[in-house]
Amino acid sequence: MSSIRFIAVGLLGAGLFTAGCAVPSDTDPDAPSDTEPVETAELPIRRNAVPIGCNGLLPSDFWAPANRTAFQALGRAALVGAENVVVPTPLLGTSGGRSVLDYTVRCALSSEQVVYAPDGRRFYGSLGFAPEWTRRDLTTSEQRWVSACIFQHLNGTGEHVDILLDGSHPALECPSDAEPFAEFVVHDATMYGNAFLPSAIAGYACIDPDLTGELSSLSLSCPLDLGLLAWERLCGHVPTCGIAFLGLCDLTCLTDADGDQTCHTLPLLGPLLGPLLGPSYSETIRSYVRDSDLLPLYPGCGLL
Repeated sequence: MSSIRFIAVGLLGAGLFTAGCAVPSDTDPDAPSDTEPVETAELPIRRNAVPIGCNGLLPSDFWAPANRTAFQALGRAALVGAENVVVPTPLLGTSGGRSVLDYTVRCALSSEQVVYAPDGRRFYGSLGFAPEWTRRDLTTSEQRWVSACIFQHLNGTGEHVDILLDGSHPALECPSDAEPFAEFVVHDATMYGNAFLPSAIAGYACIDPDLTGELSSLSLSCPLDLGLLAWERLCGHVPTCGIAFLGLCDLTCLTDADGDQTCHTLPLLGPLLGPLLGPSYSETIRSYVRDSDLLPLYPGCGLL
């Protein structure tokens, strides 16, 4: 684990508040007069010394074809227009679409930013991977960071599992000796890709080798079924899921001296041949979990 660049987030079913999740004030002087908080997910804690959020996104919402098409269109222009009102998008028309938009805003904008639906609903920023999206379209790098963040928030199990995120983006920088970080001892998974591109495969996932040993202590057959477990977490039961599971990260990613990863789209040969075999991604996000949260995150392991 690199010495800095951590952020803790939780995976939680939409619509729930949990202990430690602070609700931002609704007294924004610039807000439209009829604002109401978005109902699709819990509101984020305001960033202090330790930036913690509580959130989660259902794969059935994100991978729904209509929502994917609407999501892709968002990245081609500024997210908002006059008075920070979100541009017209079909995502606002359904609860699942609003959930996708909600978590997209959380990943993209900072905790000081809030945008509004035309009916006054608030969407709060949190992590800050693309804060300039309110003024212009996303760069390719910003698209990748926001996408990796969203992939890490997917949870097909419906369980509330806290995860610690690590990466080279400035949004992930904070002291590694902060108290909440000490419990996150299991290296979990790395996510990367670009969900804004009109392609069947939007993202990639690999598992940290340390996870195989941890899961082996729960069931000897777990490491043999990592692909199935990752699919359950990231895709649920959605047949249109756009995640490609690449196995162990050591066969797909290269790690520099700071602990940051550059990952490829083909296992084994990717780190050896690099750009000759397709794009590489430095916009990767690695997650860590508590050992006590492995079964809630990968419940299928306990059934093997």
